[in-house]
Amino acid sequence: MTGLDINRPEGIRFSSHVLRDIHLVKLAWMVPLCSILGAVTIHLLLGNYRDIPFFISEADYPGIERVIFTVGLFASAGLQCLLALRLYVLFKQKARPKILLIATIIGVASSIHLAVLSFADMYDHLSIHVYTSLVVFHGGVMWAVLAHFSLPNPHPKGRKLRLVSLATALISLIVMTISIGRGIEQRRNELSVQPDMIPLDELQPWIDVAAPAEFILFFSLLGCLASFTWDIIGQAGQSDEE
Repeated sequence: MTGLDINRPEGIRFSSHVLRDIHLVKLAWMVPLCSILGAVTIHLLLGNYRDIPFFISEADYPGIERVIFTVGLFASAGLQCLLALRLYVLFKQKARPKILLIATIIGVASSIHLAVLSFADMYDHLSIHVYTSLVVFHGGVMWAVLAHFSLPNPHPKGRKLRLVSLATALISLIVMTISIGRGIEQRRNELSVQPDMIPLDELQPWIDVAAPAEFILFFSLLGCLASFTWDIIGQAGQSDEE
């Protein structure tokens, strides 16, 4: 048997191998978590950081941290794309179909942008990086919201974690956007340059707020991904020990 089959009852089949849904959802949040923590930690230990706190993407710095950052996020993009598609396959007969379809499209689009983001570092491709980051963050929140409301009877544990994660993600996204937006606007007027020409050091007073908010947003989105674990276990009939 060859090719990719996402419609198998036991999970996603790659040739003769099967990736069970319970393992897919774990990988979807654990791979980006380990990748970002690894890249950020090495960035700090090697002394390559510009200032503290710094944005997550500043860890996409030339060297070993860039390898971890790029490979990890590219793998995460593939896993999250598969998860969005697999959720659609599992719940399309019971969920609110239109909402679930829109969520799936947004989830796939966000994953594609994440794949691009993994290679578009902020040092050499700032415009592409900013655009893809916005799509990934906003798209991730939208996917989680729509996927949540598409489910007819979400598992209580997953529902609780998802609502807490979504609320935290939305607040963090607003704080990050307003903070860095104000900094860019002020420095743009003072320096009379385009926003993408403003040195990050000039924005550090606002990054002191925006960067922690970005990390909280990142962890919150991973919480949203993890929250679907209980729904998938119930729907796919796969135990946590398999």
